[in-house]
Order: sequence, then C-alpha cells, then structure tokens
Amino acid sequence: MKSKLIMGCVMLLAASVSIGNGQTVTSQTSNVVVPRLVNFSGHAADENGKLLSGITGVTFAIYREQLGGAALWVETQNVNADAKGNFTAQLGATKPDGLPLELFTSGEARWLGVSVNGGAEQARILLMSVPYALKAADAQTLNGLPASAFVLAAAPNGSGSSSIAGNASSPSSTPPPPASAVTTNGGIANTLPLFSTGTDIENSAISQTGSGATAKIGIGTTAPVTTLDVKGGATIRGVLNLPATGVASSTVGKNSQAESFVASAFNSSTSAAVNQTFQWKAEPANNNTANPSGVLSFLYGSGTTTPADTGLRIGPKGIIGFASGQTFPGAGGVSSVAFSAPSSDFTVTGSPITSSGTLGLNWTVAPTSANTANAIVKRDANGNFSAGDIFAVDTQGNVGLSGYSPTNYGVAGQSGTSAGVYGTSSNANGLGVWGWAQISGDGVDGTSASGRGIYGSVKQGQGVMGESYGTTAVGGIAPAGVVGLAHDHTGYGVYAQNYDPNGVGLIAQGGTAGIFAYGNGEAIGGAALAADGTGVRGSGDWAFSAAGNAHQDNGSFGWPKAMLVVNAFQAPYNITNCFNPNLHGAAATTPPCGFTLTEFQAGVFGIDVGFSVTNSFFSTSVRNFSLINGQTWLQTYPGYAPNTMVIVYLYNGNSNPSNATFDLIVY
Repeated sequence: MKSKLIMGCVMLLAASVSIGNGQTVTSQTSNVVVPRLVNFSGHAADENGKLLSGITGVTFAIYREQLGGAALWVETQNVNADAKGNFTAQLGATKPDGLPLELFTSGEARWLGVSVNGGAEQARILLMSVPYALKAADAQTLNGLPASAFVLAAAPNGSGSSSIAGNASSPSSTPPPPASAVTTNGGIANTLPLFSTGTDIENSAISQTGSGATAKIGIGTTAPVTTLDVKGGATIRGVLNLPATGVASSTVGKNSQAESFVASAFNSSTSAAVNQTFQWKAEPANNNTANPSGVLSFLYGSGTTTPADTGLRIGPKGIIGFASGQTFPGAGGVSSVAFSAPSSDFTVTGSPITSSGTLGLNWTVAPTSANTANAIVKRDANGNFSAGDIFAVDTQGNVGLSGYSPTNYGVAGQSGTSAGVYGTSSNANGLGVWGWAQISGDGVDGTSASGRGIYGSVKQGQGVMGESYGTTAVGGIAPAGVVGLAHDHTGYGVYAQNYDPNGVGLIAQGGTAGIFAYGNGEAIGGAALAADGTGVRGSGDWAFSAAGNAHQDNGSFGWPKAMLVVNAFQAPYNITNCFNPNLHGAAATTPPCGFTLTEFQAGVFGIDVGFSVTNSFFSTSVRNFSLINGQTWLQTYPGYAPNTMVIVYLYNGNSNPSNATFDLIVY
C-alpha cells in the first residue's frame, strides 16, 4: 500500500521543536560535540489520508535544486510510527560519519526530498539554518542563538500515490517566516535594521515614528519632526523640484511649494525665542489670460505668522521688482540725490534728498509743439514741431542766420547727407548765410560727407557771401572771404549754379584775385543752367588767372584741347613740343604728351590725340618747308578709323607730297 508522509521538521539531534498538529520536540543544551545527525519528525498516512502505524520504510534524499537534479545524498530508514502515525528519524543515522560536512559548506541552499514505502518523492523541503551549522562541528550555538531558533521551512502537500503532509507550502511560493521570530542581541526602537554583513543585523541611521499618513522618517535623528527630517548635509545630484500645490483653473492659479529659511531670534519682552521665516516661492501671474506668467516672490513671517509677500520679486525675464519704500543707504552707497537746472527752463524743489523726500521739477514755460516764446520745443505725435522762424538779427536787420566768433567759427555746420548750413533770405538785399571772421577764423565753415557744406539760395541777393579782413594765414591758407577745399579728386572746392539767364553762379571780388582755389580735384567748378548763362565769370585786369594748367571738357569749345609741334621734315619723325590738358603735371607737357604720331606715306601723317575729334576744329602752320618750288601747304581733316585721329597732308607748290615741321592745335 502506498502511503504519504506528513512532514514535520528537521533539527539538530540534541534539539526538538514544536510542530503543527500537536507534535513537539524538546530542546536541551549539551556540552558534548555536536553530532552530525539531524532529527526529522512527522507522521505518515496512506493516499486516502488513513494514518499508518508500526514499521514504515522512509527514504531521505538531499538536493541542490528545488526541482530536478541528482541527489547529493540518499538514505533509507525503517521508522516506527505510533497509533497516530507520528514518528521521528535521525538523518545520517545509517552512515558511520552521519551527514557529510561538505553538503553544507558551500553556503548554497539544500532541499530535502522524502518518499514513503517506495512511493513517489514528495515536494522538497528547504533546509534552514540548523543543518548548515554542521560545518561548525565544534559550535554549541549559532551566532549566540540556541538551535530552537532555527526550524525547517514547511513544504506544500504533494500529489500522486504518495504524499507528504504537515507544515509545508507550495514549491513555487516563497517559504513563510518561521513559527518563532528571529531575535538579535537587541536594537534601538524605531530604527530601521541594517545588514552590516550577510549574517549580522545592526541599527541603521534611518528611523521612523508613526505610520501611514502620520509617519515621519528621520536620517541622523531618532526623533523626526517632519515627514523627512535630515540631520546633516544633503547632496542632490539632480533637479530639486518644488512642484505646484495643485493644478490651476480658470478661477485660481497655484503657487509652488516654498523653500524656507528659518532663523531664531530672542524676544526680550516675552523671554522666548521667535522663529524668523523667509521663503522663496514661485507664484502665478496673469492667470486665465492668453499670456499666463509667473514670478519668483520673497516672503517673510515672524513666529507663527504665515509668511507673506514682501514685494521683492523676480519676473520671468530676470527683471527685479523692489518692495515699496526701497531706499539706498549711505554707508558705501548713495547718500543723497541733488538736482539743479536753469531757472529759465524750470524750477527744482526738494534737492538734495538725503534720506527720503520728493524731487520736484516745475516748468517755467511748459514745453509745446507750437510757436511759443521761451518754451522748450516738444515734438508732436508725428515727431514734428512748429516753432516758427529761428533767426538772429544783426545791426543791419537783414541776416537770416548770423553767427559771431572772435577766434573760431561764426557759424559751423556739419551734415552726413544734406547741407551743413542752409540759409535763405526773402529780402532783396538780404543774405542767405553771412559769416564774418573778426580776427583769423572762418566766417562760414561747412563740411559735408555727401551733401553740401554750404548752400545759399536767394532771389536777388547773394547766395553765399564771404568777407575777410584778416592778414594772417590760418592752416596754410591766406585770409579769404570764402574758402573751399576739396579733399577728393572728384570733389569741388567751390561749386556754384545759376538758374537765371542773366544771373551769375559765383561772383568773387578781391584785390589780387576774385577767386583763388587749389586742390587735388577741381578747385573751382561752375555750371549755368540757362542756355546763355555763365558758369564762372571773372573781371579784372586778368579775368581768369591759373597758376597751373587749364582744362576744358572734350566736346566743349573755347579752349585748346591739344597743341603739338610735329617734326615731319626729317626722319626720324616725332613730336618735339606739346600740351595735353587731359593730363596732369609733367605728363601734360612732356613729349609725346599722350599723343601718337604715325607716317602713313610720304607727306601724310596721322596724330591720335586720344579723344574724339569728330566735332573739333583744327589749326595748322608750317615752321620750315621743302625747297622744292619754295612753298608747302597743309590739309587736315578728322580720320575715319579711329575718330580720335587727325590726318595732316603736306604738299609742295607742284601739289606733290612734301615734308616740313608743322604746328597743330585742336579746339
């Protein structure tokens, strides 16, 4: 008949434990060497649950795994079960040396399998501490505890023809705690235990008081006063979040949790210490708008008073808002504020301010965009103002703008793109701009990057008039009524335009010269817009005198454009003397002066002057001639290829080609 064994426990030979179903084993202390035997108690029943009594065969096997694997040790014993099926066996009793020590010296778990009367092996039982202690054969206790403190974990009921019953659990579940709690030598109440080694439990630095919602955790203290109470420093290797106290709605925003700083100050009147609490807290702004925002606010509260906003805050763009009544103390900072202003503009009251007060500014005449006497001009909404005519009248009463300086500039104007000084006069005898230098300065000086340094426009008077009574040169320039300097080779020292057919663009009078100009560019430039106007007009013994060469644009008439003396008498033929007004300096008079001489055939020469001669006039004359028939004559006309060529034909009295030295002038 197949039977099942209802398992009990495994223990040291000299010890016994209480087992379910009323089975008990007593414990005794012995001074003899611990035997290498392990007691096992249980009771047996058949597959129908009927208890077995008398001699029954039981096989014990020890394994490394809970399921499967080969047995590390096997033993079969005949046990004597009483009328209730209870029996006791000593594992290792059939072996000369008992249980081998090497079964338990590796520190790995061991599992016990049992079968009754040759039936199927039942679910294995996890061996607890006592069998492993066999490795210390000379130990009377385990870590100071008696053997009764360690019991075999119960295994679950098996299935099949033969099973083991008792204090067992399912093989697939975690074994339950032993019937008797493990104890140590003692610890501090409310302190969480710490495994300092694999087998030693000590007090940790973490404690807990209370439970559930009222639980308080302490680190470094056994009496925490808040949910988390840390005594000592803390290092946060990440973001420390202080989240909102809730989710905002259309009716109310939610603040963040606060970061508090608490100081303790003693109150002499109450003879008690009073907490002084400062907080930083993020607070919502513009809640329930299209542009919600927030501020970081500074709060304060004394004693049990809830901290409230102080007014000091930092906006989302880093702008700091100060509390009302903010002052700047004098020790090392601003001690007072003073302000003054001309009484003609406005009056000042409350200055200086040393600690508190109000600085008052009161207009004598309020600013206005209208033409108001003695008022500071204020622009209107369009950035404009109407202040009427701004002028200064001299003793003659006919000056639009007058400036006086004993040593420097009467009027100085600078302009980036427009006019440095711009003056107009509606009086027939008035002056648009009038400047007078009493000693050695400039009557009028105007500089402009791209506009007009000085621009004068009148109907009948003088657009620009300058007088000079000085006798001392200034900056290398002799005293002059009007001085124009052109620093760029394309600029004009003085530039005048005439719109009236009978007018004059520029009139200058002087004892030596009406106009004296020099420069790298054009010293004087004059343009008359009328068909019969005059760009520049001069009068005097010499109407026009130039210390340098004179130049006239090609295509214009009046001045020679080219002058040459050509040796066409005796080879090698060449240009012996010349003037080219299109060139500057020595190049204008050094032969060949930029001109090219070519002999096409005997008595036929071409002179390339470098500019179009299609509409030009020519003048030629012979300096010497061939002795054949005693005469030579010339014929000239513009060349056809290129149009910069002047062709000269030399003939003798018989109309034959001849050679001679001749002059050529191109107008």
